[in-house]
Amino acid sequence: MNLRTAKKYWVVGLGSAVAIAAAGVSAANAGFQNKEISFTQAGVPYVKGELLVRAKSTADVERFVSQNATEMGMLIERTSFSEGKDGSGWYKIKVADDEAMQETMNMMQDVDGIEFSEPNYIYSTNMGGWKPKPKPTPKPGNGGPNYDPVPALPANPVADPDLAKLYGLDKIDAAGAWEIEKGNKSVVVADIDTGADYNHKDLINNMWRNPKEVDGDGIDNDNNGFKDDMVGYDFRDKDARPFDDNQHGSHTAGSIGATGGNGVGISGVAQNTSIMVLRFLGGSQGSGTSEDAIKCIDYATKNGAQIMSNSWGGGGFSQALFDAIERASKKDILFVAAAGNSSEDNDSTGTYPVGYKLPNILGVAATDNQDKLASFSNYGAKTVHLAAPGVNILSTIPGGRYASFSGTSMATPYAAGAAVLLKSKFPKLTSAQLKQVLMESVDKVSGLNGKVITGGRLNVAKALEAAAKF
Repeated sequence: MNLRTAKKYWVVGLGSAVAIAAAGVSAANAGFQNKEISFTQAGVPYVKGELLVRAKSTADVERFVSQNATEMGMLIERTSFSEGKDGSGWYKIKVADDEAMQETMNMMQDVDGIEFSEPNYIYSTNMGGWKPKPKPTPKPGNGGPNYDPVPALPANPVADPDLAKLYGLDKIDAAGAWEIEKGNKSVVVADIDTGADYNHKDLINNMWRNPKEVDGDGIDNDNNGFKDDMVGYDFRDKDARPFDDNQHGSHTAGSIGATGGNGVGISGVAQNTSIMVLRFLGGSQGSGTSEDAIKCIDYATKNGAQIMSNSWGGGGFSQALFDAIERASKKDILFVAAAGNSSEDNDSTGTYPVGYKLPNILGVAATDNQDKLASFSNYGAKTVHLAAPGVNILSTIPGGRYASFSGTSMATPYAAGAAVLLKSKFPKLTSAQLKQVLMESVDKVSGLNGKVITGGRLNVAKALEAAAKF
């Protein structure tokens, strides 16, 4: 999307939409701490008084703020998503209220050096028919160690006792895939979600470990801008312990890569991998801001992820979020995204990030144990690429426990795990080739014809066989 198109979208899509449609709701109702939420006329939630602004330089933003700070109650957040050494990129600006926010956006249309502005949108977990009722587990590091010692795995694989309960793995022929490839620690998959219980007995062995960081010394050993980020980062709480307070992120992590053959619980699609835990969602609503989602994506892009699993979404088109995923695309990273759970056609109803037209995005719908499109699943013959099992999926949750959830959230990590196996067996595959192979190797399902681009459901064994041609 070029800037001229973006400006037009701002006028048509946001100029009227951001006009106040309802009073802000309290943080408790919205699932946020210390934030007040408002809604666009289209019903899209955003953080009251917070704007994301794309500018040509830091000086351009500072000049605008200094000229209007008093009148608008405005201040600039020094954190940015800058892309260039000259300071070009995205910044966050805070204003007094929604009225000032609307007026600020209108003013910015005619300011040299400021290219785009938008609300700090809110996104949430993509689950169907299940509302999280988390049983809080204390966050490690509060008076104790951050990370448990990584246990030794059995010398020979030991059957996972609950593996037979995972009908989804049968549907995608994971057993056939494991005869070819079980995964590799060299493949890093970022799970961008509500965090994870990184000490869970079925996850701990497959957690990414930052090789250049020292835990607990309070030093940014690898100079990546984050201290003690051993397994990832928590951009919601702004610390290096991305622990899951919601259950959702631990569940998606387990479907991607719960350790296989350790004689414990279940197995993920990838029995062996490195899961980078990045948290921007949380609370009982599993919600978070586009600002923090972008920081997760940029962290993964800069710290070695090859695949990103994204079981979240919403209805606000964010140019800032688009730009972040495009940066990941330029680094050849596959971005797997949930289709959404409102039983809608994404071809006509904007759902993001799955709806962005970027080459590295793989959109995933959900099917049940009869290969039928799940009743809650969004779809799209032009915007959703394939389907995967997403109804009553058993996986890991905090505290060493397991539970069955439903949603396109549950289908997405199956596809991400399949990409891990492909990348493990064929490390030279590009993100475009990973996407192509996964799409070309689906099992055709009559109920998916006209619902997803491929008309089919994921089959990871076929994908591994098909990838050999590259």
